[in-house]
Amino acid sequence: MDTRRRGILRAGGALALACTDPAFASDAWPSKPIRLVIGYATGGSTDATARIVGRRLEQRLGQPIVYEYKPGAGASLGADFVAKAPADGYTIGLTDTGPMAVFPNLRKLPYDPTRDFTPLSYVCATGLAVIVHPGVTARTIPELIAMCKAAPGTYSYASSGVGSVHHLAGELFKSMARVDVTHVAYRGAGPALTDLVGGAVPIMFATIGPALPMITAGKARVLGVTTSARSRALPDVPTLAEQGLPGYEAVLSFTLVAPPKLPAPILARLQRELQATLADPAVVAELEKLGNDGVGARPPEALPGLISDELAKWGRVIRDAKITLDS
Repeated sequence: MDTRRRGILRAGGALALACTDPAFASDAWPSKPIRLVIGYATGGSTDATARIVGRRLEQRLGQPIVYEYKPGAGASLGADFVAKAPADGYTIGLTDTGPMAVFPNLRKLPYDPTRDFTPLSYVCATGLAVIVHPGVTARTIPELIAMCKAAPGTYSYASSGVGSVHHLAGELFKSMARVDVTHVAYRGAGPALTDLVGGAVPIMFATIGPALPMITAGKARVLGVTTSARSRALPDVPTLAEQGLPGYEAVLSFTLVAPPKLPAPILARLQRELQATLADPAVVAELEKLGNDGVGARPPEALPGLISDELAKWGRVIRDAKITLDS
């Protein structure tokens, strides 16, 4: 074989090898639509959050964002789908505290939230509002605590389901306030809000966004918020920490993740575009209208610590309250 032919073959082999290398392939990324996996059904606050971020992100990347819904098992089905997807940058997922910190403490899952994802970006946190039926006499958290202590076991609080952050927020409140209140689990926040407005249940730990219309219309009274600082959506409503429960905090933290071992050039591009997206004033304003706070407030490198901290925190609440999925 002559020297010229050997050189051509070597060059062709090097090109073929380069085209299979993730770093090389990432030079052309993205060249097709990107799938954004959501672990809940359409129409909820998670879906709305995903679409606000997705609309701006697809403009920056020059490729459509396709929303794929994988509801079930507290959003852990969607998280598992992302964890097992190819690490090529074409599948990302919007996750929250449920599949990353709550459900891993309730059942054995096919993924490890601390190992099986590439953290992309912290998105925002959604706090809860402690709301009561207008017929309840309490107008502050101290008054609610006094009311519950005066009649142990008499009052109940609604949540969107066993093992939800709404449920755990109630159990954390019970523990810190030392009150005996009965948990009533619903199949979603909608039916729980309906029953609170109708007077079937007096107290609820509700996501701020969906609760706002009920509060504004006077169909529910808000006593406090579960965030560490006051919510931008309810700036005049004090936190539970301000009202005699120092250190109390219960939020849903939204994060964007990718499968493990995402090639470094793709990871860098995604993180750069997400950082710019979450710094966009229009995006921030839309997210805050949903009752979200702290948009883009944490850097990507802080996400593993956030997940570990929330795993430990909600694990303690679950163990102390002896919560199981059959509760």
